[in-house]
Amino acid sequence: MIDLMLAAILTASASSSVAACPADGETGSDHLFDVCHPAAQDGPAYSATFSASLSPQPSHQQVTLFRADGTWTVRAAGYKWTPGGAFETRRNEFSISDDDARALVGRLDDETRERLSNLAYYGAPTVICTDGARTEIAMASGGQRHSFAQHSCAGKTELHEVAEAFRTVVLKYDPLFDGMLDGLTA
Repeated sequence: MIDLMLAAILTASASSSVAACPADGETGSDHLFDVCHPAAQDGPAYSATFSASLSPQPSHQQVTLFRADGTWTVRAAGYKWTPGGAFETRRNEFSISDDDARALVGRLDDETRERLSNLAYYGAPTVICTDGARTEIAMASGGQRHSFAQHSCAGKTELHEVAEAFRTVVLKYDPLFDGMLDGLTA
């Protein structure tokens, strides 16, 4: 019993995870697109997601890259607050060049994934964290979903540099996302 509890604690504190993609195809939400979504089954899929902690829904900013019908496709979902407390959301899907896709995929090579998997979720052990946002890099291939996440209390790390690369590609193709993906910055 203690071994099971220890395993659960270690898993909860880890910054990375591996899980099977759901067999029923139930992934994502109205606002987000999970890397295990059936539309991404032509090949590997990648995403960078920022989740705010004290914001009302949708409170997520996300960029997902996947292959569909032989073309690299990006789905982006973002939001920004406007004066008076209202917020504006935007979603779009568009194709990107093979070069831009390769540049993003290249950011998640084996060595980088190994480094990301070793990041502490809350950062330094001396950090006391009471609240904050979360950034996650995810990828799916061969029916497996791999993710790497850090709490905002961990500070900015390589994980955030990868997320910012996803944001930069979106802004190149759809400048109307300016200010709507700011959670994905280094």
